[in-house]
Amino acid sequence: MQFRSWRNRAALHRWVTSERRLGRGLVAVGLPTTVAGVAMYLLPGPGFPLLVLGMSLLVTGLVMAVAGKDSDR
Repeated sequence: MQFRSWRNRAALHRWVTSERRLGRGLVAVGLPTTVAGVAMYLLPGPGFPLLVLGMSLLVTGLVMAVAGKDSDR
């Protein structure tokens, strides 16, 4: 992809940076949620729904972080 102006490059950089930040945030929320879901699955509590929610946040965050990293090149 070839950019014609510095403004377009800056806009792409902001988008990639925000995608990485959002991915990191989702991973930061998804990991403890997954661990809590595993603990509640073994102990009394709503473990399975929390486990599914945590895993979905974790996977989505990892995919967004990797996608932002690849498009930065």
